[in-house]
Amino acid sequence: MALTPLNVIGDPTNKDQAINLILTGKMDYYADRLPGRKLYGAYKTSTIAHGNIKLDASGNPLIDTSKALAEPGVKAVVTYKDVPTWTQGIFYWGQPVAGVVADDWFTAIRAASLITVQYDVAATVFDPDAAAQPGSPLSGGAPNSNTSTPSVVTRGDVNAGFTQSDVVVQADLPWTTTYQHNMLEPHGTVAWWVGDDLYFWTGSQDIHSGKNAVVNSLGIAANKVHAFTHGTGGGHGDKTGAPCGVPAAVMSKKVGGAAVQVVETRPVNMTTNTRQFDAKASIKMGAKNDGTLVACDVTALSNTGASGFFAIAFYGLQNSYTIPNYRHSVTTVFTNQPSRGAWRCVGDPPAAQEYDRVLDTLAEKLNMTPYDLRMKNLRVNPQTGAFDLPAQDAPNRVWGGIGLKDCFTTVYNNSGYATKWHKTGTKTLADGRMHGIAITGHLDSHGSVNGATRGGSLVITADGKALLIVGGARGSEGAETICTSIVAETLGMVYADVRVGEWGNTDVSITGGIQAGSGWTGGAGSAFYTVGQNARTALFTAALTKAPFNTISGITINDLDAKNSSVFLKSDPTKTLTYRQVMSGTAPIAVGGTGWAATLRSRSVGGLPIGTVCNTNGDAATCTEVAVDTETGQVEILGTWNAVDTGRTIYKNGTIKEMLSGCELQIAQSLFYGDVYDSATGALISSFYTEAMVPTAMDMNGGVFNVYDLESDDSAGPYGAHGIGEPCVTNASSITCAIYNATGVWVDFNHGAGTPNKILKALGKA
Repeated sequence: MALTPLNVIGDPTNKDQAINLILTGKMDYYADRLPGRKLYGAYKTSTIAHGNIKLDASGNPLIDTSKALAEPGVKAVVTYKDVPTWTQGIFYWGQPVAGVVADDWFTAIRAASLITVQYDVAATVFDPDAAAQPGSPLSGGAPNSNTSTPSVVTRGDVNAGFTQSDVVVQADLPWTTTYQHNMLEPHGTVAWWVGDDLYFWTGSQDIHSGKNAVVNSLGIAANKVHAFTHGTGGGHGDKTGAPCGVPAAVMSKKVGGAAVQVVETRPVNMTTNTRQFDAKASIKMGAKNDGTLVACDVTALSNTGASGFFAIAFYGLQNSYTIPNYRHSVTTVFTNQPSRGAWRCVGDPPAAQEYDRVLDTLAEKLNMTPYDLRMKNLRVNPQTGAFDLPAQDAPNRVWGGIGLKDCFTTVYNNSGYATKWHKTGTKTLADGRMHGIAITGHLDSHGSVNGATRGGSLVITADGKALLIVGGARGSEGAETICTSIVAETLGMVYADVRVGEWGNTDVSITGGIQAGSGWTGGAGSAFYTVGQNARTALFTAALTKAPFNTISGITINDLDAKNSSVFLKSDPTKTLTYRQVMSGTAPIAVGGTGWAATLRSRSVGGLPIGTVCNTNGDAATCTEVAVDTETGQVEILGTWNAVDTGRTIYKNGTIKEMLSGCELQIAQSLFYGDVYDSATGALISSFYTEAMVPTAMDMNGGVFNVYDLESDDSAGPYGAHGIGEPCVTNASSITCAIYNATGVWVDFNHGAGTPNKILKALGKA
């Protein structure tokens, strides 16, 4: 659904500045602070998966730091007694228990390895299936139980629905993949004290919440904590705060306030921080002979590790298709594995890995193509042909963006699916490999417009230009570019006249919120739309005091408009002032603003009036074509077509970059990523970068990536836009389903990646 282009005025090429800074090495990161004027900190981590650090008769921890302190260059040691975010209780292998401050990082690492710790070892509950059983030893992640109260959604009568079904399939699906984010820049922080004021720099996707966590942990006033972030070397959801902030602050205090840089080694980064959870499900699905879905029943389990959060999200299955009789029940289980948390798109890809298998299996039984089964049941309004029906569950809201059908049809048409699809295991390529193709897609649970929890501010300079102050990091995805573009449009300014003055500085910025959950464009974007409106009002008000407008009787700001960084009279555009002229002799203008909640703002959806509360989620579809070598288990991606509903594309280069990275991440989480544990000790074996099977550019053939930004004009978003960061990675299941189409067997991920040996095992060859 094409939209009229935004009013791009002037040359917007400078909006790629962030990417250029990264590529040229000029972007500044936290580790660039205070070169040559800082000490370094490193962690000692636990070598057991569950238990407690022993105490002596006086209650002191039995942690011997003498050898570490004897090392030349070591300045201090800290333990969990000093660092309030560390604990005496051990809940997973690799948990921080102590730390060292030294003249250089390598000395700190070496000295930390010399610290010895005595433990009382408790029973380890490592396997999530065992942990979920009644009578299992407690992992310590939750009181009195290893499992949460199930989260249940029910509509209709599921049992009656299966009775009415002509075809029923049921599958007990395997555990999905668990993996750490493993971004190029590990976690780290530089912290120092000036009197009782704490300063710290870190790489963060949400610097304001990172500051708040430090404030709360250390119990000091927020106006005495000064937190900063600029460049962030990758995050994928794992840098949504400042996990090294408290340890770095404590280490600095221990050495008299001197600057201390904590840099986590790759293994420490891999164990002490969150990761994508693994999940499994039992799914039963019933349909009529014509493919009409009648009933679905899902029971799922999510392994959240020691004390994690998030769970498998069946949002896409629940909302993308019309299923009158539906139930899902999701239970989280705590184990003595590292904690799970936000990973790019979090709960939707694992869920899709499960239910897309069942949809494809059901299609096969119905003698339909999997695409036809999905399209027959896609929740499309028969009158409008659009995805504008309300949700089937209370509160029955419509979505502001309604592009899911277009996403499906786009990848279907561009991939050539109609001629390439075949029944499972029936097409052999000329080189002897098996050919497969699959399409998956759904509404994603991310992308909401976030309301007044997001804010922004700007200053109109004396020469009539705008400087934005942004409370977020500056990555290569174009977060600041989105904000400058929105302000430029709202003010009628030439794009080159709107710049970012400062970002990620909690002393001068209002929180822009988390740069995750696809919430930045809709959340911070709506805040900067408000900022632009407030600045527009201030500029127009100032313009009324100057000639020629002050000579015209009775006009108000409503009689004015703006274009090309000038304000003009609507009824007589020859009467005009540049913004520079408006600001000449005018008092300084600085304004702030907050975002809005998700309501239909620009147009009706599904016949509902403007002002109606709505959902604002992203959606996407992916087609993947593969070749599978059944002798080696190797999978080649022959083509991938990734269509994402942007609502409206504001920053084209950033959008394309996000979708291309989405193709890479779908491949990575299907064929490469995967933690490997020693089940006897709970140790993470794949804790080094080289062992974690992270794909490189050599593993990706960008020539077969095809991406499409589709604009559904999200009624709730600023200028119709919403975020795409999560939806563009959400359909990794298309790869799993394509392998099934090629081979006729489903691959069991078994908590890890879909490696060649897993494929050979599925084929009965390993």
